[in-house]
Amino acid sequence: MTDDTAMLRATTSTIAGPADRAGLLTAGLAVACVLLAIALPTFCSDYVLTIAVEVLIAGVFAAGLNLLIGYTGLSSAGHAMFYGLGGYGIGIGTAIYGWPLWASVPVTLCCVGVIAALVGAICTRTRGVEFLLITLAFSQMFYGAAIKMRLTNGTDGMAGVPRPDLTPLGISAESPAVFYYYVAFVAVMVLLLLLRVVRSPFGSVLIGIRENERRTIAMGYAVGAYKIGAFTISGVICAVAGILQSQYTYFINPDSMSWQSSGEGILMVIIGGANAVLGPFIGAAVFVVVKQVLSLITGEYNLFFGIFFMLVVAFFRGGVVGAFRTLIGRRHERA
Repeated sequence: MTDDTAMLRATTSTIAGPADRAGLLTAGLAVACVLLAIALPTFCSDYVLTIAVEVLIAGVFAAGLNLLIGYTGLSSAGHAMFYGLGGYGIGIGTAIYGWPLWASVPVTLCCVGVIAALVGAICTRTRGVEFLLITLAFSQMFYGAAIKMRLTNGTDGMAGVPRPDLTPLGISAESPAVFYYYVAFVAVMVLLLLLRVVRSPFGSVLIGIRENERRTIAMGYAVGAYKIGAFTISGVICAVAGILQSQYTYFINPDSMSWQSSGEGILMVIIGGANAVLGPFIGAAVFVVVKQVLSLITGEYNLFFGIFFMLVVAFFRGGVVGAFRTLIGRRHERA
């Protein structure tokens, strides 16, 4: 570890003091969530499992976006483009070219990685509102291409996206419980990957960029390369979510790339709390469950969901995780 990286870590650890104090409780909460997730199919209906699958897929998407928003300080309004590219990638590979899933998935992720690096190399030359708008512009460009191209079947989208063939294991991915475990496994892998990234020297530099980009540059880091790296990893993780979503519905269409999808991802990050790996998953759970409940109560659920979101922003600074950290911090101060 270089002296500069050590300094960055010392800086970021000071900033994240409350998070460190809450680390043990957070780990305990994570273990409890994992145990609950493992046992869920044994006592829940298929309907609840479908909601859980939607939460996990949305959580993976938001977690990918959070690497950029929460850890690098770059707010993207266009990451749904990678979400859609993931779904279209395996749709084209399996349905049109007849490739097996084990070949379509890595090829899709590699292609999305290259596209994300190229888009990131352009977008990360800007910052603030300009960055937000240029990512939105790229997303709308891919959205328009998905509508116009015959390869993607226009506005009708592509049907027949396959789920993994698990018959050698004596189980079928068509079963809600089996597909739930499949999605949960992928979500845990993504979570572990992100934990590894944000706790590495690479992650420390990203946090340094978020907190003070000029100082990070002055310390000799190639900030542009780090931003592109974060953008690429973030895009690939969003593509993983897109692959899972297309397998969940057996379908992908241009709406997956819309600005609304990107906006929902940002909402999940804000509700759950940026600067925390688990935050987007918590935000996705709140977002999906509250939306489901409100839609059962009233057809104007978007109105009430907007009010709910405003209340979260007004009274839960830092989202659910931020409120949790504040509560733990106050208890430590009193002790």
